[in-house]
Formats: sequence, C-alpha cells, structure tokens
Amino acid sequence: MTDLQIADLDLGTIISLAGIPPQKDIINPRDPKEMAKRVKVTFRPVPDVYGNKAVIEFRKTLEEKLRYYGAQVVPWKEAAEIVPNSFISKILRTRKVKSNIHAVIDIDRPYSPLRKVLSKLAEKIYPYFRSPDMSVMEILKTSGWADNFTARHIQDPFNTQIITITPLNPEFADESTTYDRKIAIGLQDIIRTMSEIVIGVSDERFSIINMNLSDSTFFKEQLDEFISNSLIPKIYAPIKPPVLTRFEKGEYDPAQSPYAMQLANLGRQLQGTDLFPMGSRFSEKIPRLSHRDVVEKILDGRTGVSYGFIAIAETPRYEGAKEITREEWETLRGVNGLSLEAVRQNENCRWYVKTIIRDQDIYQQVPDIWIVTSRSGCDKTNLDPKTDVIRIGLVKGKLNLQVPEGANLNRRDIRPSFDTYVIIAQALASALYTPELTKEGMPIVHFHGYPNPQWFQQNEYHTGAKNPSMPCGTVEAALLNYSAIYKMANQNGSNMELLCLVESDHGVNILGPNRDYLVARLTQGAHEGDILLGGKYLSHLKSRDLN
Repeated sequence: MTDLQIADLDLGTIISLAGIPPQKDIINPRDPKEMAKRVKVTFRPVPDVYGNKAVIEFRKTLEEKLRYYGAQVVPWKEAAEIVPNSFISKILRTRKVKSNIHAVIDIDRPYSPLRKVLSKLAEKIYPYFRSPDMSVMEILKTSGWADNFTARHIQDPFNTQIITITPLNPEFADESTTYDRKIAIGLQDIIRTMSEIVIGVSDERFSIINMNLSDSTFFKEQLDEFISNSLIPKIYAPIKPPVLTRFEKGEYDPAQSPYAMQLANLGRQLQGTDLFPMGSRFSEKIPRLSHRDVVEKILDGRTGVSYGFIAIAETPRYEGAKEITREEWETLRGVNGLSLEAVRQNENCRWYVKTIIRDQDIYQQVPDIWIVTSRSGCDKTNLDPKTDVIRIGLVKGKLNLQVPEGANLNRRDIRPSFDTYVIIAQALASALYTPELTKEGMPIVHFHGYPNPQWFQQNEYHTGAKNPSMPCGTVEAALLNYSAIYKMANQNGSNMELLCLVESDHGVNILGPNRDYLVARLTQGAHEGDILLGGKYLSHLKSRDLN
C-alpha cells in the first residue's frame, strides 16, 4: 500500500468516484506529520500588559512544539503586512495577515473602554452601508475598523483560521457539566473572539472547541498528542461546508419517496435518546449584525449550527450487470482523468471499478448513490419531509442535490449537511465493499458523543478512534470514513449488524442494515448511560481501538 492509498484504490480515484472536487495536493489523512509540513502559522504578539502566566507559558510551548512537528511558524512582521491602499490602515499601521498563512494564533484580548465605544459607533454606522453583495472583507472594513479581534487582521478569512488561547473555563472542564451547557459556553467563546478554534488553558489542563462543538479536554502531559493528532489536522483541514455550486440541482416529491418518510420516522424514533440537542441560531447568539453577516458568508448562507445528522442511503441503483468477469473488464475503455487500472466504462458509459475484497478481485459496477438526509440546521427528531429532507446523489462522479418540490434554494436554511462528503463516502464504500448494509437502505446516525466500548455486542464493531481529528466537512474526514468501511468489510465480512465510525473531537457515525435494530440499540444505550453526548467515552474507545 503506497502513501497515497488507504483502501484498495488510490486517494485520487476515491475522491473522483465520490464526486469530491479534485485536490491539488493529496496526502494520506492518517499522517499528521505530513500535514504539519504543509501548515503555516503565525503568532500575534502579546501585549506587554498581559499577565496570565498559564496562557503565556502555553503559547510559548505551543510555538516550540509546532516547529518541532514540522509546521512553519512565520514571524508576525513577515506574515502580516501593513495594508498600503487604506488611509486609515496607514495611520493606525494596521497589519493584514497574508492569505497563504493557515492560522493566526492569538490570546483573548478584553476590550478597553475606548474600543467598546468605537465598536458601538461602527456598528451603528454599518446598516447604512450594508449590502447582500458585500464580501467578508468589505463587511470587516465597514464595521471592524474599531475592533481589536484578530479576524480584522487577516486578508482572506476563507484561507486563514483564527485560534484564540484563553483561560480555561472551570465549568467547561468539569465532567459533571452537561453537554448542552458546554455547547453554550463553547459557542459563546467562539463568537466573542470571532475565532474558528478556542483553546482554554489552566496550569494543569487545556481544552479545545471549534464549530464541531466537541468538548475535548486534555491534561498537560497530553500536549504532544493534542498538537499532532488534534490541532495540526484542524489547521491543515478547516471546517468548510459544501457549496451549492458543486451540485447539479433539482427537485423531488417527498410524498413519492418511501425513504423520505422512513427518515422522518427514524428521527421521531430517536427523539427519546436525547442525542440531538436543538441547534443554535446565530441571530440568537451573535448580538452584532455585522458579525452575523460575516459568519453567514463564511458558512455559505447558513444562519446557525446543529449537532448531528440522520440519513438513509437508498438501495444502490445499477444498470446492466452488477459484476463482470476479468475478461469483460479487459474489453472496457478508460474514463477520462481516472486510472485505467482502477476504473473503466462500458458502451453505455456505466463505470466499473476493480475492487479487492478479502484478497479477491471483483470487477463491479459503480452504482448511482442516492441518500435522503436531514438538511443543515433542522430539528433531527421532528423532520417535515416537505421542508427538512433533502436528497443527495452521486451519479458517475457528479454530485446532485434535490430539494422538496417548491422549496426555494435561496432560503438560507436549505443547505446540505456539513458532513455531506462523509455521508457520500460512507454510502459509496458500503455499496462497494459490504453491499449487505445497503441492500434494503442503510440508516446513518451521527451525533456529537460516543458509546462506552462495553456497549457493543456480537457483530457490532467500532473503529477510527485513533485517527487524526479531522473536522466535519473535510475531504480528509470523508477519506477516513471510506477507508474504515473498507477495513471493516475485509475483517468482518457480511456479519455487521452495527458499525460505529469514530471521529475524534467530533462524534460518531453509526450505521447498519436494519433501522429498527439501530434504533433499539441506540435507545437502550442512551437510557442506560452507555451512550453519552460529549467526550466522556472517547478515551475508552481509543484504548480499545486496534487501528
């Protein structure tokens, strides 16, 4: 197996089959050291008056460790240049971090009384200049000139993340604090600092929170593991929602889709598990209009975040022979841009792929994949098929998006899940390597928590806990899920009643061939305390994970 291969296919082929946009620089998503080599960060200077010793010491150690692991740490004056075309910037000597910097690491900076006054003034002025066509940087130029948050010091918020180090909130680190409360604390810190990632620090422990709204807390001696397996992957592959321009768009009639009705019923059945807390709307959490506009632009029109998704991968669709012989394979022609050794097509332009399952070569058709899934931001336990259930399709490497008939795509809440690429990778890998899972439609349940390893029964499996912590919405997360299904199919064959794919600092994806069985097991686990939101059982899964 080469560096660019995590299943029986190389990464480029998997990406193309899954309809994911081509990647210029594909690396093995299991290799944080390789990620680190491609990461550039800068540290914004700390004010002389700043006095939190724990934060200062952590910041210093973090810089040293990032260099040690191979990340390029660029000095602030080299990474941030004074903007030459702005009169105010020249006077204030405002620096803007170059777009090739992947992250700016800063400390939490309380506002001075003067800053508070200026910020209120800027926000009162903003509505008079506000326009739907304004870019993120135009919004920040209009309203952020008086602020001191780090976001106003970057050239391209789509390429550069903000990481803020702040004193650790004891309530957030307390194991007895409920997940709902941790969500509120974490979201408040992210919004207040206008950051993608917030690291809370004390003398003994530290925590990390991002838009996944995980609640991972580490002890000081776990710093190396945290940097290599959690922080570097998050810098290398930031959370990015799938944009609508990548989909061929259409409509479907929910009343004619048995899967849409099944999904709505699945949500109602899961309501009693309490694994799907209500989402958070930015309008309720972000007091400043300009800040809400910035976040919505970055998140492709989304007005809030939710915690998890439910989906059903429909029975795969084939045209003609599902499997062919090696002799028939040899007569097929290649597909432009794909490896002739891996993918070919027949006279009807149906794709066939050479797969290796339990040491056996199989030449099989790549089916059309369709998935019904909850839209981003909705209540997963009370789905209305007419407004909340969308269909995602994968046809010959092309992504499709179907919304309920009459739904307006201009509505900001009609958006595919952040985890769309992961969902597609799971459905495709299951169809290719363990078709027993998808034969009658495969339910997929994702929530931001973990099961106790002791919860699993015979023919139930978990994997992935030791993988790098890739955020949702990333190509790397999709590749890791694809690889996990390939591995488990080879190890366990067709005997899987339940498969749990673990994503550290994010949650789990639980899937299986039988919806009622999945519901019964999740309900039992939740009621008996063997499945909990938050990170309590993640370390237990890591200790039992063999990968």
